[in-house]
Amino acid sequence: MKIGERIKEIRKRKGISVDEVAEKLGVSVSTVYRYENSSITKIPIDVIDKLCKILDTTTSELMGNSLETSGNVPEASLKYDNATEAMASILKLPMLAAYGGYDLDSMDDEKMQDFAEELLGQLRLVSYKYKENGEKK
Repeated sequence: MKIGERIKEIRKRKGISVDEVAEKLGVSVSTVYRYENSSITKIPIDVIDKLCKILDTTTSELMGNSLETSGNVPEASLKYDNATEAMASILKLPMLAAYGGYDLDSMDDEKMQDFAEELLGQLRLVSYKYKENGEKK
């Protein structure tokens, strides 16, 4: 289920009108409909935060990361053979994809692995700034 479908489903379940959502978001009704039918795919994170407040839901539920909506085992309980595998799994979380602005539907496993390796390389570059105890140097 895409985020737009979840927005619509949660809104209807809670009995909130499109007009009310639009007014509270400060956008037009047509914009809310475009969120719901996924014609707007990159919803800004501040809009997602506002939607969560309006719909009285969590970011995890809205993004499809909760156990109830996704049926997934929590990522932390899975075992990985290497850091690239773990990072690729993390990158598949819809919330992170929405925040990062990349499209999960357009990425196959190989492309996701490449993306994960590139991010791990960037992590190595910036990690030198931090001491072992987590303080910035």
